[in-house]
Amino acid sequence: MILVLAAAGLAVGLALDALIVRLGVPPDDDEGEPAIDTAPALDALAVHRAEAGTLAVTFDTSARAWLRRLAVVATTAGLFALAGWRFDDVGQAAIVAAYVSVLIVCAGTDLMAYRVPNVVTYPAILGAAAVAILLPDANVWDALAGGALAGGVLLLPSILTGGRGMGMGDVKLAIFVGLALGFTHVSPALLMMALGGGAVALFLLVTRIRKKGEPIPYAPFISAGSIAALLWQGAVFVDLT
Repeated sequence: MILVLAAAGLAVGLALDALIVRLGVPPDDDEGEPAIDTAPALDALAVHRAEAGTLAVTFDTSARAWLRRLAVVATTAGLFALAGWRFDDVGQAAIVAAYVSVLIVCAGTDLMAYRVPNVVTYPAILGAAAVAILLPDANVWDALAGGALAGGVLLLPSILTGGRGMGMGDVKLAIFVGLALGFTHVSPALLMMALGGGAVALFLLVTRIRKKGEPIPYAPFISAGSIAALLWQGAVFVDLT
């Protein structure tokens, strides 16, 4: 199953890369306000907008696009293989692979354009809730408590910063993570998110790569902490510890 999932991850990774470019670039007529100031990403958006417009026909062949594509495909295949290793049940491994796909897409779009798209997070929240309700080994109350905890922890800084330090997209992604992991597993994920995000933010500020007040994408840290907890401890429907 490990090899099968790894092979599937190669194909899924290509699809996720295309989806990241599509969803990471707002349409030309987008009148909505971004969750945080996206001015530093405008030049990159122009490049990715051109690529997104051609994805239906051909891939962008620039070195930057190939490096991004390689990173997404390799990460997806590797994480799918780890899911096959950690979860013996095929159905459970497939669900975890779907969760990982959501987290990869949201991390990618946030890195590209400071966007965590609703078109991904809303279905993911509904899907995680459905899994918690329908799977016999899942505890729906544990899932709901996890969603409330994770969403609440990220909602506070979002309110305090007016959405500039952390947007509502991050909050919705955290709710999904809480529902997927459950209350018993989400605390380590939140700790890893905080430590990883804080360490990188401090490094960027100290090295002046980012100035105070400039946005730092947080979805990659949510995704990294959540995937680590998912593959280490399990999900709301299975305990690996």
